[in-house]
Amino acid sequence: MKRFSPVPNMVIQREQLRMFQQNLRWGVLSYSLVIILTAYLISIRSEDSTRILTWAGVLLILNTIGAIRFLFFLDKPIDSPRRDGALETFMAAFNGAIFALLPIWFLPSASPEITMLIIFACSGVAAGSVAMQSCWLPVFFSFNTPHLIALIVSLLLRDEAIDHGLAAGIALLAVTLSIFAIKLHSTIRNSVVLRFENDGLIRKLRTALTQTDEANRAKSVFLASASHDLRQPLHALGLLTETLASTKLDTQQAEIQDHMMSAVDSTRSMLDSLLNISKLDAGAISSEPKPFLVQTLFNKLESELAPTADEQGLIYRTRETIAAAHSDPFIAELILRNLIANAIRYTSEGGLLVACRFRAPKRLVIEVWDTGVGIPEEKIDDIFREFKQLKNPERDARKGFGLGLAIAQGLAKTLDTEITVHSTVSRGTVFRFELPASDAEVIEDLPEHLSPTDFAGRSILIIDDDPRIRASMHSLMLSWECKSMSAESAAEALSMIDGHDIDLMLVDYRLREGKTGREAIDDIRAQTGIHIPAIIITGDTGKERIIEAQAADALLLHKPASSTQLQRMMRSLLND
Repeated sequence: MKRFSPVPNMVIQREQLRMFQQNLRWGVLSYSLVIILTAYLISIRSEDSTRILTWAGVLLILNTIGAIRFLFFLDKPIDSPRRDGALETFMAAFNGAIFALLPIWFLPSASPEITMLIIFACSGVAAGSVAMQSCWLPVFFSFNTPHLIALIVSLLLRDEAIDHGLAAGIALLAVTLSIFAIKLHSTIRNSVVLRFENDGLIRKLRTALTQTDEANRAKSVFLASASHDLRQPLHALGLLTETLASTKLDTQQAEIQDHMMSAVDSTRSMLDSLLNISKLDAGAISSEPKPFLVQTLFNKLESELAPTADEQGLIYRTRETIAAAHSDPFIAELILRNLIANAIRYTSEGGLLVACRFRAPKRLVIEVWDTGVGIPEEKIDDIFREFKQLKNPERDARKGFGLGLAIAQGLAKTLDTEITVHSTVSRGTVFRFELPASDAEVIEDLPEHLSPTDFAGRSILIIDDDPRIRASMHSLMLSWECKSMSAESAAEALSMIDGHDIDLMLVDYRLREGKTGREAIDDIRAQTGIHIPAIIITGDTGKERIIEAQAADALLLHKPASSTQLQRMMRSLLND
């Protein structure tokens, strides 16, 4: 059955003709060698050497013209494949007619040796032309038909029976070579069609990928813009709400404050998840491995998350372990926290178990077991996709936003590991990831939580062009017993700190008149001559901001920041 092709016939013919012309360089060379060798052998055994040398000379001139044409017109575009193909066919027919003079002139009275030489020359040239000329069948037939017919007829005109048998063999060879050439031509044509069709599919795929990239960029711009606009007021609201908790409140006010804090935490959780996705995309999260005790990590997460499990009537269990891992403890904590929170979220009865076991050689497997709803096998890959939730069609914010497992898997890759899942519907799920085991003799334990009062007496400079942020940050610093000064620009800050020692700067990234927090930090350090530690606070979560902040000699904190996040960064800078 003929294969239908959407590729135009002219395009296919143009490519076939180009392939034929590319084959000419080797074809002309081998054909010329056959002519020279045949002419030489016949001339030394024949008295009529003039005729054979004339025959050879004419063919070599034709081959030279073909070689020159090939060199000069190699890069010439084929505008009309039919016209150029007709020219090639005419040249091949003329060449074949000249070659046919070999059996016509010399075969009738040739000796057995010359006879076999002529048969080998004609059949060899015909066999070799199958590979060279099958790209364009008219050339193959117009070249080979004259000299093969001349060979067969010349053998039949001889009286010996063996000559008639050779003629029959040559005829059979001609038919066989023709069949091979036709089949090879079909294969070449189909390969050309497939190549163009594949090129078309690749172009379509590239177009689709480009459109997908543009859609992803548009999504990233939208998310960055939306989250930035949301982070500014939410940052102030969160700080003010946390500061409010440190004042004297009656029962009703405390309850209202709890609900306010819950709403702020829920919104902050989603924005932080979006930020983590941006950091992973930007490659801004790197691993800093060191030895740590797994049980310490288990204890910390149990103290934080077990109360949530208790509120839902779930049993939270941790299996004691003496294992020590050699990895980044903070990234491992983020992964494990996401897995435990996911287990609590999707378990309605029973409980969960957090455990660690050894796997040779020198590997640890950390596991989170739950008795939750389970995951169908065909849906397991979906749970690691962003914003994908299998059991939350109503989009209940209390069940998360479908980012936790996607973030956990991305974080796992930064530790050169992967989260695997085994689940049974209605019975439960187990999540696992591996970490290298540590063989260190002395292991420094994870740092303990410090109280905000540990910052008492420290001088903090706040630079932000939003008066609400300055007021909330100033109140928070005072509640932590810090000495706080606030300004809306670097120039105002410099006028305020004259003669005062500053322990730490908290600087917003976007300031008035197009200035940036990084420029403000550089100006203050240059004017004071002191390398003051600094934290840049921003609501911009774009990749370029994350990468730029890595190059700056300051820590980066994203709005809306919780007091715990701010404490952790302040502690790391002030302790140093």
